[in-house]
Amino acid sequence: MNSDKTANLPMHSTASKSSKSSPPLIIYVLGPPCAGKSTLCTTLVNKFNLDHFSIGDELRDLISSDTTGHAARIKSKLSVAELEDFATNVKAGTLAPSNVTPKYVKERIFPDGVVRLNLRILIDGFPRGMDRWETFKDSVKDIWQPDSSTWTLLLCVDRAVARQRFLSRGRAGDVFDKRFDDHKNSIDNIVAAMKQDGVNVVEIHPGPDRDWEDVLSFLHCIPGLHET
Repeated sequence: MNSDKTANLPMHSTASKSSKSSPPLIIYVLGPPCAGKSTLCTTLVNKFNLDHFSIGDELRDLISSDTTGHAARIKSKLSVAELEDFATNVKAGTLAPSNVTPKYVKERIFPDGVVRLNLRILIDGFPRGMDRWETFKDSVKDIWQPDSSTWTLLLCVDRAVARQRFLSRGRAGDVFDKRFDDHKNSIDNIVAAMKQDGVNVVEIHPGPDRDWEDVLSFLHCIPGLHET
């Protein structure tokens, strides 16, 4: 993927360092399976004042028999049919209907339709389709709209490297291939839609050792992002 504005780092951005800040600070983290999204998010949470919202982890918690945390709060707001949709798709490793996941994301970020004070959040693994991005935007348009204070970190990784990591975790190769292909086929449209909405997209190419120092140095330019 190319960008008109390229930083002298293993990444490039569509925004300058002078982007004006305005709460809330929302940072999307996207990439194929085993690109290092969770590792990056853990690094950022340890460094900055950020809440880590992993859509995959929370949906697995949502369909469990012992739901906790945010998933437990949101579960009571979902219908039986919506919960069944989530259960079916999480177990199959497929996407839930395009109107269901955005509903969960909306309630997770903006509980009861309210923008929380000092909201600083990493959204790990959403959206996985342009239709979900558009549905989410439409559902929150009265309280929040993406702009130049919104960021997306896009992790890029070689397919063979990601596949080896996936298989080392004891997971099926055919599941990996489907998820990687789904990402490859959808990410350009997602990124194009986000850029159209003014979102800053930073493309990251982590090395084999996944050293995030260049990323951390670059992210200091984001207004509202402070070290803990």
